[in-house]
Amino acid sequence: MVTKKTFTDKISKLPATIPSKTGTASYTNFILENNILSFQRVKTKKNWDLDIEVLWSIYLTYAFINTTVVKNVMGKRVNSPSIAVLMAIGCIDATGKRL
Repeated sequence: MVTKKTFTDKISKLPATIPSKTGTASYTNFILENNILSFQRVKTKKNWDLDIEVLWSIYLTYAFINTTVVKNVMGKRVNSPSIAVLMAIGCIDATGKRL
């Protein structure tokens, strides 16, 4: 597991574009302000926000993280992007196992 500082640092340095787990979507234009990560879905140009404090809590709590876990905790539409971010920063593998 990574520290909270490393977690936040990695999120602040996301690449320009990251793919979803399935590769059917991509996310871009990442801006981290306070605890909110704002970004855009490439295909639809829709803007989304993700509370990284909640994402950090999920990472700490669950050894297995998939869209169902994220949805049960967040109850929002950021399930797929949350998994994409966790994969992009090396906190979960492609099977959802926490690293």
